[in-house]
Amino acid sequence: MNNRTIIFALLFIATVTANAQFIFRISGNGLEKPSYILGTLHVLSGDLLDSSPAFLEAEKQCQQLYVEEDVTDPQNKKDRQEQGLQLMTLPDGKTISDVMGEDRMKILQERMKKSCHIDLADSAAKNLLHFQPFFFTISLNAMIQIEALQKYPAMRNGNMIDIACVKRAKARGWIVGNLDQHQKPEELEKNKETLSQSIDEQADSLIALLNTFDERKQKMLNEFEGVQTMGDYWSAGDYAGFERFIQPENEANPAIYAERNMKWMPIIIEAIKEKPTLFVFGAGHLTGPQGIVNQLREAGFAVEQAS
Repeated sequence: MNNRTIIFALLFIATVTANAQFIFRISGNGLEKPSYILGTLHVLSGDLLDSSPAFLEAEKQCQQLYVEEDVTDPQNKKDRQEQGLQLMTLPDGKTISDVMGEDRMKILQERMKKSCHIDLADSAAKNLLHFQPFFFTISLNAMIQIEALQKYPAMRNGNMIDIACVKRAKARGWIVGNLDQHQKPEELEKNKETLSQSIDEQADSLIALLNTFDERKQKMLNEFEGVQTMGDYWSAGDYAGFERFIQPENEANPAIYAERNMKWMPIIIEAIKEKPTLFVFGAGHLTGPQGIVNQLREAGFAVEQAS
């Protein structure tokens, strides 16, 4: 994932107005009652919900909720962690030292100790040695993001909007469903095999990050300061502008957007036929030819942005 993708997923303008959101009404094609979608920026505060008439109306009309993933469900979280561990583990009992080699491993150890305060030579960290290179790349990028976030206190609000929607739904006694389904064993094995085939590429990417870490860090911090963000469009309710803005990210990351959207569509259609449903997911999934809005329209439903 490149720097712009990371930033676009994190940044928003702090002065968000109460009516600034992407809420869409789904109707027609035999539906007796409408369902609704709230396209979010995941770091937005859930405190915005009570001051949004459009959201409150959608919530009033619906009877169940679907989100990308219910992170408040302990079992769901446990299952995801177990699958993640399976995907991240190196094959055949190898360690990251075997993959990186002695010289590159020393560079990784120094950076992990300095940036993540993790000593890979310590016995307490021995489990990490069996993880694939992309785990360390993600960890180091995350530390850069955390440092950048210190400049944006509004983004560190623990009541994030997706989680707030889940809590409100459960308080109403609603069923909360997941759009991202747990991978079947054969799918998990296939994905693990694909990752295993790319271990050398992962190692090259990791060493590139290590060799230019300070430069990349400064570049990302500069982009946090100056980039035009998705939050501008969200805060203005400018869906057309947002769609143009996010298009390059949609096209560059099919696994994040188009491929997941295709898997979500049967779940969405089944849910709205069952009962009025509120869907809450990242706004990037709404847009483009493979976006949820267009796919629902092609399936014969009317989808309009609520005012």
